[in-house]
Amino acid sequence: MQALVNIFQGILNLGAAVFLPIVIFILGLIVGLKPSKSFSAGLTLGVAFVGINLLIGFMGDTVGLAATQFVKNIGVQLKALDMGWAPALGLAWQWKYAFLMFPVQIAINVVMLALGLTNTLNVDMWNVGNKVFTAFIISAATNNVIIGFTVAIIQIVAELKNADATKNQLYELTGIPGISMPHPMFLSNIIFYPLSKLLDKIIPTTSNLDAETLKSKIGIFGENHVMGFIIGFIMGLIAKMGFGEAFMLGIQAGAALTMFPMVSKLFMTALTPISDAANTWIKKRFPGKEFVIGLDWPILAGNPEIWVAIILTIPVALGVSLILPGNAVLPFGNLMNVCVCAPAFIAAKGNLIKMIIISYLMVPILCWSASDFAPFLTQLANSTGQQALIPAGQQLAWWGMDIAELRWSVFKAVQGNIFGIIACIVIVVLGFYYFKMMKEEEKQAAERVKNE
Repeated sequence: MQALVNIFQGILNLGAAVFLPIVIFILGLIVGLKPSKSFSAGLTLGVAFVGINLLIGFMGDTVGLAATQFVKNIGVQLKALDMGWAPALGLAWQWKYAFLMFPVQIAINVVMLALGLTNTLNVDMWNVGNKVFTAFIISAATNNVIIGFTVAIIQIVAELKNADATKNQLYELTGIPGISMPHPMFLSNIIFYPLSKLLDKIIPTTSNLDAETLKSKIGIFGENHVMGFIIGFIMGLIAKMGFGEAFMLGIQAGAALTMFPMVSKLFMTALTPISDAANTWIKKRFPGKEFVIGLDWPILAGNPEIWVAIILTIPVALGVSLILPGNAVLPFGNLMNVCVCAPAFIAAKGNLIKMIIISYLMVPILCWSASDFAPFLTQLANSTGQQALIPAGQQLAWWGMDIAELRWSVFKAVQGNIFGIIACIVIVVLGFYYFKMMKEEEKQAAERVKNE
């Protein structure tokens, strides 16, 4: 048993930027790509992940730091510390049943592929941690590990089905063939997609504002570097920085928004040859079958709408956290709420106005869910010898967690909370609507791709 734990912990310790290139290299060899091309594709993918993560970290260290500095200036402190997604998932991996999730996810994926229930081979093993967190939090709420794993298994299946249901739409947005996204955050579109459709009835179609439309309307002010500079500069002034520091923050934000699309092109460079070889291999051996590679969300990171929506949400998130009844968490470690803005980008088809509205509406839910889960994360840290993570007199929390609204609803429902039960029923109904609509959206996207 310990040997199995050590194997999977070793895989986890490699990190996505190392593990995924190795998987892509091996996959390339299997589907007949030359070793040199397989190695180049895998290495390029690793470079892309490192580049995107550096930029995300850079954004957190600049724009995020300015926002939190504003809160420090007014001297507010809440009782739970947001430690960010990496420490939160790292803590979840300390749960004694965590290592079982690796074989569970792999087995489910293999069985579904064999039975023709999915076309997605999920190589994003790094995000197994998200299923671990789900199993842990539900197990903690019910004191029943079987229930926790049952909910996590439902999540795994739903992720694969959602990846299948959006693969052609994803190709239209990224230009990368043969991929899908089984990341849990995109299950939030069960909520975001109907909300986007509702906003269509409220917001005039003439207000469809994406990055390209913005450029055509306001010229140079819609360019990534200029838009980033303006937002960063204003954030600096709000944080009461000096003029020079605010100006530098503007340049840093402009640099990040400029470089995101550049780095994201590396994903296409890495994955296109793998996709072409894989499709040739599949068609030759399994006529009529389709095969796509399931990857992490950063393949979307080159879209500036995501980052504009994220930056414009930061001051709102901080302000709401200070006055929201029942909130105990100050956003800090995870201010970049990718968990909302990335899936909202797909749900809203890149419409920046709808993305921002959805992001603002989600802020209270991110606060309340983080507050309710904080005692369990703190208890886990204490029980696994991680007390050093806990600041004196505070709890540990994860603000901006993936699928916060879904996890929170199930968490409340399994505790017998009537509002949680009603929320789960609503989510199931919306889920049927969402997947029905995705079938239509995907059919239309497939036709457009075919006619390119």
